[in-house]
Amino acid sequence: MKILCLYNNECAIELFRWMEKEGHETYLSAARLDVNWCKEKRFDLAVSYTYRHIITEDALDALHHNVVNLHNSYLPWNRGADPNIWSVIDDTPRGVSLHYVNSKLDKGDIIAQKLTVMEAGETLRSSYVKLDKEAKSLFKEAFRYYKYWPQMRKKAMGKGSYHSLADAADIKECIDTYDISVEEFRKRANDIIQKNVKGD
Repeated sequence: MKILCLYNNECAIELFRWMEKEGHETYLSAARLDVNWCKEKRFDLAVSYTYRHIITEDALDALHHNVVNLHNSYLPWNRGADPNIWSVIDDTPRGVSLHYVNSKLDKGDIIAQKLTVMEAGETLRSSYVKLDKEAKSLFKEAFRYYKYWPQMRKKAMGKGSYHSLADAADIKECIDTYDISVEEFRKRANDIIQKNVKGD
C-alpha cells in the first residue's frame, strides 16, 4: 500500500519504519497537508500519530476519508491535547486508541483500543513511554486485519472528556523534570487547579 504517515514527534518514526519493512510505500510528513498534493499522490491510507495539524474536510476528501489516528488515550476520555497528563490529573481510564479521523477532534469511529494500568512508581516520562509502546503495539496488531477495519469501526460510548493545549498551560509550569513521579505531579497539578478555582 501507499501510506501517508503524519507525525510531529520523532517517536512516531519507528512505527512508520515498521510499515516500510512490511513492504509498504511510506511518505512521512510533519507539514500541514496540501490538498492538491494529496490528490496527486493517490494514497491508499493515511496514518496520523502525534500529528499537530487539524486535517481539514478538504484533505479528508482528497484522502478518500481513509485516514486513521493513533491517540494515547482510551477514547472518549482525554480527547485533544496532553492525554497522558490529564489521565493522571483526572484519574480517568488510561489507554490507547486507533480511530478514523473525521471533522470532529478525536471523535471518529474507533477501530481498536486497549486499556493500560499505571504501575506503582511511574513517572511522567515512563508513563508516556508506556503509552507510546502500547499505541504502536495496538496498531501493529490491528493492521493485520486492515481489510476488516470498515466492519470493525464503532462509536465511542459516553461523553468522555476533552482538553485543549491552553488547559494545561499553567499546570505544565510545575513540571521541572519529566522524571517527576506521577503522585507528586498529580499533587502539584491539583494544587494549581484549586488555586485557579479560588482565584488566588
